[in-house]
Parts: sequence; C-alpha cells; structure tokens
Amino acid sequence: MSYHHLTYFERCEIQYLYRAGRGITEIGRELERPASTISRELKRNKDHRGRYNALRAQVRAAEHQRRNSRTPQLDHEPLRDYVVSKLREDWSPEQIAGRLTVDYPNAPEMRISHETIYQFVYADKRAAGTLYTHLRQSHRKRRRRGNNKGLRGHIPNRRPIEERSAAVKEKSRMGDWEGDTVFGKGHRHPIATFTERMTQYLAAAIMPDKQATSLIDAAKRAFAPLPEMPIHTLTVDNGKEFAAFEKLEEQLGTTVYFARPYCATDRALNEHINGLIRQYLPKGTDFKGLTQKALNRIVDKLNNRPRKRLDFRTPAEVFFGLGVALSD
Repeated sequence: MSYHHLTYFERCEIQYLYRAGRGITEIGRELERPASTISRELKRNKDHRGRYNALRAQVRAAEHQRRNSRTPQLDHEPLRDYVVSKLREDWSPEQIAGRLTVDYPNAPEMRISHETIYQFVYADKRAAGTLYTHLRQSHRKRRRRGNNKGLRGHIPNRRPIEERSAAVKEKSRMGDWEGDTVFGKGHRHPIATFTERMTQYLAAAIMPDKQATSLIDAAKRAFAPLPEMPIHTLTVDNGKEFAAFEKLEEQLGTTVYFARPYCATDRALNEHINGLIRQYLPKGTDFKGLTQKALNRIVDKLNNRPRKRLDFRTPAEVFFGLGVALSD
C-alpha cells in the first residue's frame, strides 16, 4: 500500500480531535490512518506546551518536503557532471533529458526528467550559482506592423510558396531549405541564415549590408563548406535582400519560393532557429564587430544541440549522416 502525505484538511481534523481529548488510535480510526502516522505527526509538530496547530504543521511539512526534493537523482556523480556540462553548452533541460537516452541507452541510472533539471538549476541559482544564465530566457516581442506592409512582397516574378511540391511541405527529403536575415542594431549589418527543413541544420554568413548582391555572396559562403548535395528549394521571406532571387537560383542551382507576406508560419523552422540565435545576439546588439569566426561558433553550438523532433539526435548528426549517404 502506497503512503500519502497528510493533507491540510486531515491536519485540521487531528487538531480538532486531539484538542477534544481523543486518543491516537481513535484519531487514526476517524481519519482511516494508521495510529503510528498520527503519533509521528503529533511528536513532530507539538510545541513545548504539548499543543498541536494544523497550520504550523502544514507549513513545516511543506518546507521539509521542499528540502528533501532537491534532485536526489543528481547525487549520481556521472549524471550530475553530464547535466552540468550540457547546461554550460546552453542545452535546454528537455534536450539534456532526451539526449541521455541516446548517449546512455542501457544505463537506467543515467535518467532524469527535465523538471528535475530545472529544480537543480534554480537551487543552484539560490546558492549564487550561474547555471541559470545558460537557460533561454528571452521572449519574442511582437513586431510593430505599422504601415510597412506596402514595402514588402513586391519582388517582380516572385514564385509563391503555394507552388512548392508536397515533398517540401512533408519534409520527406533532404535539400529543402528556408532562408532569412537577422539584423543588428539599427537594422544594419545583417546575418544570412539558412535552415534545412528535414534535419534542422543551420548555415549562416555575415553580410556587410542588406543589398541583394551581398545576400547572394553570403549564401555561397554559407553553403560552400557543406557536402555536395542538391539544394532542391529555398523558401525565403519578402525582404528586398532577396530581390535578386533569380541570380541566387543560378548560383545555388535551386528554386526559390517566397512565403506569404507577414506569415511567419510559412517559415516556422527558420523563425525558430533565428530565435535561438538571439540567445547569443539579442535584439539591439550591434553586429558591426561580429566576425564570421564568432558566428560560426554560435552556429556550431546550435547544430550540436539535440532536438526533440529528431528523437534527440543533433542536426549535425542527422545532416551529415544523411549527407554522406546522399553523396556516396
């Protein structure tokens, strides 16, 4: 039979019955609890005058439970070391918990819930630790639409997203990408970002300005280090930096499609990845001094974080695994 902690209602009953002169056995019978449970409760919580107060007992019990719920799983040193090291790599608690089943498939002692990791992080924060600084805490802000709608979506000969094949939507093949730009302070010094839809792999390159020719150059640099494989499609937003999309198609050997204006769901994956980049380069950051080497470090971090939708494999593992197979 499983044990259940006394509730506040039960403690009020104990207080009433005890003050009425009822014995421990009788109180236990009224509450359908063992007499030993009632005895321990009274011994723990009676004051020096022998009085029992339900509210005080409930507060003490809650505090005791909080102290004793301090992540007992993390008493296992290898598990604790793993969790701490991945937190410092900016993995989320869910990613850490899921990835453990991949890295330690036959080690039940290397298991922990993401809720317990959060408790561990917050306990570390209360002890003046810094693990909490590695959690993603920023929230997306609503963009002010204003009267800017007329400035976007007027690229001549643009190919609408509705013309894409079903294979792109279903993410059933590798080689379909989403593209966007992330801007620094003052809407200057952009970064071109490209995310592969099936594997969630990110490629990115800095741009000196937001000219369409700069975007084409950045795209070539972003894709250059990757294995040779088809770039079937590239779905982009309606920014003027993509105005020379026909030249981009020629350079990459791809077909460019344009999302519907102001419809982030058409490129939901790329929007999500751009949000992860903002963990390292928050809105308002001046990108003027950002180097490609520094950007590559951010990209590597993101590509080597496990993802729930990839069964907690990393984008790099999936991308290069499939990429090698495609190029053989």
